Formats: sequence, C-alpha cells, structure tokens
Amino acid sequence: MNVIVLDDHRMVAQSIAALLSELGGLSVLGVSSGVNDACALIKRQPPDLLVLDVDLGGDDYRDAVHLLHRLAPEAHVLFVTALGAKFQPPAELRAFTIGVVDKTQAWEQLLSSLQLWRAQHGAPAINLTIDQLRRIQALAPREQRLMKALGHGLLNKEIARSLNLKEATVKTYRKHVATSLGVSGSQLVRLATLYRCWCLDQQNRAGTKGNIQLP
Repeated sequence: MNVIVLDDHRMVAQSIAALLSELGGLSVLGVSSGVNDACALIKRQPPDLLVLDVDLGGDDYRDAVHLLHRLAPEAHVLFVTALGAKFQPPAELRAFTIGVVDKTQAWEQLLSSLQLWRAQHGAPAINLTIDQLRRIQALAPREQRLMKALGHGLLNKEIARSLNLKEATVKTYRKHVATSLGVSGSQLVRLATLYRCWCLDQQNRAGTKGNIQLP
C-alpha cells in the first residue's frame, strides 16, 4: 500500500510522510508542496492513498483528487487540515474520504483513521511506536540529545563532538538507549528520525516556529 503526501508546508509534509512510513507501514511515493507537483507524482504512479491539506496557498486541492480518481477509482483520500471541524469534504468526495484530521490534534487521530482504512483492506494492524516516542522523553537529558543528534543523521564522532563526549561514550549511550526502548541498533536510528519529526509536530502544534536545534 502506498501514499503521496501533499501539504504546502514541506516540513509538515515530510513529518507526515515519515509517520506514515515508520508507523503506518506505507510506501511513500512522494512528498509535494504544490498541486502541480502532486499531479505529476500521481500521473507517474497513482497511490492507494492521497494525504493532503485543504489550504494550499491558492492551489485547488480538488485538481489532484479528481486526477487521482480518474486514474485510480479505488484510491482514497485523507484530509489533514488546520480547519478542523469547519471543513467538510465535498459531497462527490465523501465516498472516497477515509477521514478529516485536525492538524492541532495529536498524531494518534491520523493513525486511527489510517488503522481503520487498513482494516477495511485486510492489511495487518499498525505496529504503533507512539509509546516508544513518549518513553524517549523519560530518558536522561543527554540521552534525549543523543536521539535528536541521531535524528539529524549525525555519525558517532559528530555526535561526540556536538555533545562534548568521547566517541566510546556515545556508543555506550546508544546501546543503553536501544536496550531501554527494546529496539535494535538500526531500529534506533529510524526511531530517532521519527522522534525528530514528532518533536517538530509537537512544536508546530504548540504554535512555535523553527527547527529543533542541537544543544
């Protein structure tokens, strides 16, 4: 099962795509910040699911949705919008809409809609790691900084330099955190990347701006 994400805020689109890939088990075909780019992706390979915002800075989201249903009548759409309950999908799209998610709400609402859609298609249940993400927040401050550094794609020696640690200490921290979270080394890197996206989402919903900076 695959997905295309359309949101005019590219950072938000990338965060949603990471969530759908890591937690939802979907194959992300592409991330777009404009309807024209999204339509190009849809023409190349129509997805099973199109996740999109309604307010696209002047672009009409319906152009992408109508193209998708012309090429793939069985495809579905999931709206993620700051309009919340004020937005109701047009009548002609309701049969294809699996949900409307309020951007101000937690990611659990998005996952709930996705879980229902997957169940209707006989797909396996989502292997949620939201609890693991929250458990990261219970780690020691330096271990949390380690996770953010991993999420930025830094190598051990780069993490050591940024945190003023020895590289051997970083390796020890990584093993300890992986054990605490019950994941392998490779899974820890993926979880760290998702944690960074999750932190950005929490930051955006709190009304703050900018990226999370390393200490």
